[in-house]
Formats: sequence, C-alpha cells, structure tokens
Amino acid sequence: MSAIMIDLETMDNRPTSAIASIGAVWFEPCGSWIGRTFHMHVDLVDCQRHGLTIGADTVLWWLGQSEEAIASLRNGQDCAAPLVTALEALDAFVDFDDPEFGEIWCNWTSFDFPILANAYRSIGCKAPWNHWHERDLGTIKSLSPDLRIERSGTHHNALDDALHQARLVQHILTSRNEAFA
Repeated sequence: MSAIMIDLETMDNRPTSAIASIGAVWFEPCGSWIGRTFHMHVDLVDCQRHGLTIGADTVLWWLGQSEEAIASLRNGQDCAAPLVTALEALDAFVDFDDPEFGEIWCNWTSFDFPILANAYRSIGCKAPWNHWHERDLGTIKSLSPDLRIERSGTHHNALDDALHQARLVQHILTSRNEAFA
C-alpha cells in the first residue's frame, strides 16, 4: 500500500497556525520504497490574510533552532507561494482520489492534521482526506522506543523531516514484522 508522509513547519502550535512550509513524500510503510517528494514554502503574510496565526512563543522557538533551519525558513519566504497555490499543489501531488492512495501519515495526528485541515477551511475547502486515512509516527515511536535510525538532512526542514519520518516508519514496521515472523 502506498502512503504519504506530510510534515509542516509552522509559526504557531495551535490548529490556526500559519504554515511556513509543507514537505511530503510517497512511501511504502511496510517496505523500503521511497517515492516522489514535494516541498513548498508558503507565504506567511498570505497565511495571515486568511486568518492563520503566528505565535510569539513559536517565533522565539524558531530563533533557537539551527542556522540551517532558520536559513531554510527565511530563504523560503523569498519564493513562497500563496496559501491557495500551496494547498492546490499538495492536492495535485497527493491526488487523494487515486485508488493507490491508502494512508496519510504525520509525526503527530494532533498537530499536523488539524493545522492542515484548518488551512483548507481558511481557503473555503474541506480537508481532502478522511479521518480513517490518518496515521501517526508518534504512536509507533512510543511503542518501539528502541527502534531508531540515524538522522540525515536539516531538522525542521519540512521535506527532510518528512523523509526521515517515512524512513523511520519503515524501519519500525519492518523490524516489528520481522520480530513477529
């Protein structure tokens, strides 16, 4: 079954948060296949025009991140897309109506999914996935604390995080399946 891993970089920790960037990757949860990727920066001023929020605590948190993460966030705003364009591009990348689409993953369902769903609402659309498609890495990480992989890429870069999270799902699920075989 094919799945999508999505990661958001945001400017607040509430469901109303402005989205700074979206990263996504097609992958096979119980295999080793990693497919096409998606990465788009979202215009923060445009997010605010749509009623999305920027929280001071999150801005201060960002200021404490690595130089690479801050540079990615800052430089991404130079070529950032309007919110509508970014969400339309994500829809085209995922194609939620495709019969191959099975699951949509994120690190924590209580963070990324509500923010993304609210962003869709802010542009007058419904989230294009159903709740039964949602999966989260956080739960399986907590059930398998001994199963981790080496991190590559920049922490808090949406695409690098999505790739790492997809590979970690694969590692945990294949390791657990082998243990029970």
